[in-house]
Amino acid sequence: MFPTNKQNEPTIALNPLNSLNPVDSRFAIAGSNDEQHQPACGPGVVRGAVPPSDCSFFPGVGTSGVYTSSDSGVTWTNRGLLDDQASWRGKGVISDGDPVISYGPKPDGHGVFSYGNGARAYYSTLATIAGKPGLEYVVVATSDDNGVTWSPPILAITKSATAVFNDKNWLSVDRSATSPYFGRVYLSWTQFRSNTATGNGSEPVMVTVSADGGATFSAPKQLSPAGNNGTGNGRQGSSSSVGPDGTAYVAFEQGAAQVVTVSHDGGFSWSKAAPIGPVTDIADPIPGANFRTDSFPTIAADPRPGSTTVYASWATRTAGGGRIVVATSTDGATTWSTPATVSSSEGSAFFQGLAVAPNGRVDVAYQALRAVHPETFGTGNASIDSYAVSKPPTGGWSVPVKLSAVSSDPAASAQNNLQRQFWGDYNTLVSDNSGAWFISTDSRFGVGCPAVDAYQHYLVDNHLVIRDDDEVLYTGKNAPDPSTKPAPPLVCAKQFANTDVVVARFTP
Repeated sequence: MFPTNKQNEPTIALNPLNSLNPVDSRFAIAGSNDEQHQPACGPGVVRGAVPPSDCSFFPGVGTSGVYTSSDSGVTWTNRGLLDDQASWRGKGVISDGDPVISYGPKPDGHGVFSYGNGARAYYSTLATIAGKPGLEYVVVATSDDNGVTWSPPILAITKSATAVFNDKNWLSVDRSATSPYFGRVYLSWTQFRSNTATGNGSEPVMVTVSADGGATFSAPKQLSPAGNNGTGNGRQGSSSSVGPDGTAYVAFEQGAAQVVTVSHDGGFSWSKAAPIGPVTDIADPIPGANFRTDSFPTIAADPRPGSTTVYASWATRTAGGGRIVVATSTDGATTWSTPATVSSSEGSAFFQGLAVAPNGRVDVAYQALRAVHPETFGTGNASIDSYAVSKPPTGGWSVPVKLSAVSSDPAASAQNNLQRQFWGDYNTLVSDNSGAWFISTDSRFGVGCPAVDAYQHYLVDNHLVIRDDDEVLYTGKNAPDPSTKPAPPLVCAKQFANTDVVVARFTP
């Protein structure tokens, strides 16, 4: 029952040492925002004497889920939350979601990285710390047994302030044994210094680096100016990747462009952000639905030795709705091609994943929404499906292939404050030479609630919507009367707002 049945913003990682294993026996780890430990809506032992409509995030309850697979993602084991790990208990750290997982080589404890030691997984997540209300940190946990057990939380950001909200984190690992920085971990995020939703405050993209397997992280470096210079939507949505020569790339959205900054010295210094290509944010919300959207980029470097090719992908607005585009650089992000549109007429496309396989094949997957009546929203009005395209090392892009066997209804999702539908901010993709794995939000087992639909229409019609962003509420012109909010336990079906994360494997 909502909100315990709510998952979104999924991440997936594939053990690189499994590439020679049979295709059905590879280790994978996934993560997501997961509210499985949140108390049910309304009054009770945990929430106390609250209104029946209270479904808010409960203080001190984590939301970063862990799932593992040993059969290439066919079946999964729910490992609970990071907070359930014995190593986390008593540390006073509460996971806050926005997970990103990546594999790299395991260190030997003496500063040497080698796949001969095994593979280490890194889990990056937002977190709060008991006794420090209002402060948001980014922490990292590591696993050397494919996600079964995890290290204690490691603070990657040691300073915070009540005027700062750290968010939109991303993590990547240098996985090339030919790189002089083999094993180095790069963690980027946006530092919202004014703590507002207007997009007009100071919000630089930051980065920190670990050279010791995640035990410690360097002092953060600022990759962009702090102020947004009147662009209107600041700098958000960083994504990183590392090339085979150790060059690190961090891409993010800056105003009306996707940009990239580059480091050739293991993260010690970074170039000035340079444009990749133009972006016009997709509609928020997409016509026919009511969930928030974004056009954040994803960047991926060709891992083949000697390659300096890098790809970047994002969703941009067109007259036909959202379209996924891919830009290519063959000179280490110095110059970029005109973005190529890889999605088609499947619907309004959003939340892409991008990966490059060891053999140089490029894979892109995304979701797309179709609406019966684009001028409205509600239960049964729209459907979401997943699609994928690929490009071999030489040649063009394939036509989109549908991945989802069952469509999802975005109205079978909800923010915890019930004021909008909720699909998260991203999906992710991972590839090897045999194929690719796309993990995405899915509501096939959920149902909508007419009372919630009506409540959301009332808020939209009266300009009263409040965004529910990672437990931080941004208030609109007026706060609605709480008595008008429906109580899901009383007026909605049990499966209301049940969103899962699903993995689709495709073979190009």
